[in-house]
Amino acid sequence: MRIRITNVLLMPGVTNEAHIPFIPDAEVLVDGSRIAYAGPRCEAPSFEADEVIDGEGMLAMPGLCNMHTHTPMTLLRSIGSDLTLDRWLNEAIFPVEKHLTDEAVRAGSDLGIMEMLRFGTTSFNDMYMHMDMEAEAVRDSGMRALLGHGVVDFDESCADLAPNIALIEKWNHAADDRIRVSLAPHSEGATTEKLLLKVREAAETYHVPIHIHVSETKLDFDGSLQRRGLTPPQYLEKLGLMEHSVLAAHCVWVTDEDIELLARRGVTVLHNPISNLKLASGIAQVEKLRKKGIRVAIGTDSAASNNALDMLEEMRAAALTAKGVSLDPCALSAPEALSMATREGALSQGRADCGDIKVGFRADIVALRMDTIAMTPAHSPLSNLLYAAGRGNVAMTMVDGRILYRDGAFSTIDIERVRYEAGKRALDIARR
Repeated sequence: MRIRITNVLLMPGVTNEAHIPFIPDAEVLVDGSRIAYAGPRCEAPSFEADEVIDGEGMLAMPGLCNMHTHTPMTLLRSIGSDLTLDRWLNEAIFPVEKHLTDEAVRAGSDLGIMEMLRFGTTSFNDMYMHMDMEAEAVRDSGMRALLGHGVVDFDESCADLAPNIALIEKWNHAADDRIRVSLAPHSEGATTEKLLLKVREAAETYHVPIHIHVSETKLDFDGSLQRRGLTPPQYLEKLGLMEHSVLAAHCVWVTDEDIELLARRGVTVLHNPISNLKLASGIAQVEKLRKKGIRVAIGTDSAASNNALDMLEEMRAAALTAKGVSLDPCALSAPEALSMATREGALSQGRADCGDIKVGFRADIVALRMDTIAMTPAHSPLSNLLYAAGRGNVAMTMVDGRILYRDGAFSTIDIERVRYEAGKRALDIARR
């Protein structure tokens, strides 16, 4: 399909950390899954469109990338709020997860995907269980994702690795490459050395990234020192995992030596400020990480620990917490935060042709209303975008040139069916 988005304020992407070139009265031409033109309307080439979208009062920007979440946990939203992390996991989450079924995970995946599309997210990075169901949900929705079966191992059986390998063999690069697959060992504390060595071997065989929780809490950090005499990053380095592409979620409790190691190995840190705040895990040292050249992308974590999958809110929280902990209002500028939520996330998935609105790139585009009360006046569209825009501003979400959400309606998802199924499965689990 050929689509013309015209008369729009365009944010084509973050060209550097100090400046974003907003283009007023712009036009974006989409030919199939790719961007054919993005720039001033007066310079747009002749283009016969199947659909013309009048973008008056709207901003077009690259799609948001949620780089760490557990999408099916939408079914567990609000369970165990205001508990300590150990009680939240052991008393609220783990007992419920024992009763998850394929049908429940599919319902939770559909619900989470619908929520992310509604809030302007075009791609996400996930680690959970029953992942065939989630892959089917991504395929059917038209969204983009990097998926991994969460692997735990306490007895050296390494049995949980087989579903992850099967997921790679079945789904990696499926759905016109919208679906990619990672290896997803849960963490240092929830795996054995034998398992992680097998993960390293699998990474060498399949050439896929490794998605793992790293130093999320002080308990993780202290426990690793007690068990191994090494911090979690040092342990992963010892086992050779750092020789591969590693997506390290959280990295809240890291030493200066750990930061040097993460930088040297080109590890991507996945920052989840709201979940870390809600569970009182701490706040990642984003400014220090970035100053060492470490790529930092943003994620929401799950709807059970957040409790929303709202990347606009997460991006704002990332900027505000960085300023608050450093006592520096210049810390994590608006361009930096936007880059982390868009281009850096796309690159973290290995998608060099996503994350910007440029000719030849995948057409992953979000349109936000700028003519609302909370966005008026717009002395700085950039500042309004980061500090004032909310989920209600999202008017359209496009992935691969397909409009998946627009003005309250979804083109590939039946809202009432998903809400019914999610409510039914959540009730079934609660009864069990």
